Amino acid sequence: MAEQNQEKQGSRKILLTIFIGILIALNIVLFYLNFRNKEESQQKDVVIQAKDAELDATSTKLDSISKELDLRITEVRKLGGDVEELTKAKADLEKERNTLKTATASERRRLTEKLEAYETLLTTKDEEISKLKAVNEELYSENTTLKTQKNQLNDSISAIEQQKQQLSEKVAVASALKTENLAINALNEKGKERDGGEYRAKQVDKIKIAFNLAENNVAEIESKDIYMRLIEPDGAALFDLAMGGGTFMFEGKETFYTAKQQILFDNTRQQITFVYDKGNAYKTGKHIVELYADGYRIGQGSFVVK
Repeated sequence: MAEQNQEKQGSRKILLTIFIGILIALNIVLFYLNFRNKEESQQKDVVIQAKDAELDATSTKLDSISKELDLRITEVRKLGGDVEELTKAKADLEKERNTLKTATASERRRLTEKLEAYETLLTTKDEEISKLKAVNEELYSENTTLKTQKNQLNDSISAIEQQKQQLSEKVAVASALKTENLAINALNEKGKERDGGEYRAKQVDKIKIAFNLAENNVAEIESKDIYMRLIEPDGAALFDLAMGGGTFMFEGKETFYTAKQQILFDNTRQQITFVYDKGNAYKTGKHIVELYADGYRIGQGSFVVK
């Protein structure tokens, strides 16, 4: 009986030992599996972090290249160059940036290669911009030279025009007619003529104004209007439309004239005569006779009525 109990106890101890061994083995297995899982998790975290870092770096690079493309587009357009290639590259880059987060490893590698192509394009465009700047500077220099030459030419033309104007004015002055041998005589009612320049009122019925036109080789042989103004002692010019009076322009002002003749100037020192009938008595005092042609006063004389 006692032996049987000892055998049972021995069997239990063996079973217990085996069970404990199994538990220890299971714990070891579980510990190993947990360790492996943790290690794999850490490895996955490292891979994810590396991927995120790569995505951030690529995204930053894309942003930088995008800004550089914008700068090149603006500069090339300002310089008058072709921006088609740059705008197309910018559009492609924006598409790549929008699909970056969902890109596979192979797509990211391809994008990395494209980034190098973008950088090469920027370098190429920098060289093109340098050439465009050189061309624009040359054109600016040529344009400045042309503007300077144009201004100099305009100044020369202005000077020539001024000289022509001055010459025309000199010619106009030189071509102005002049009177010679101006005589103002009085005619009485019977037609008797008196000279001397001083006349009694009863001796003056009409006034005869005679003069020669001086020789002038500058003046053109042409028809000319000769205006005569008879100014009374009170300073008023005799003016009567019925007696052939009217107005003409002198020094920018409308001026009254007493009588007018149209003659053909032939440069022969021809004589011109005005016989003026006032129609009533002349005032006592000094009368002035002025003669005009082509906008110039060509002669002047006077007589006195006592």
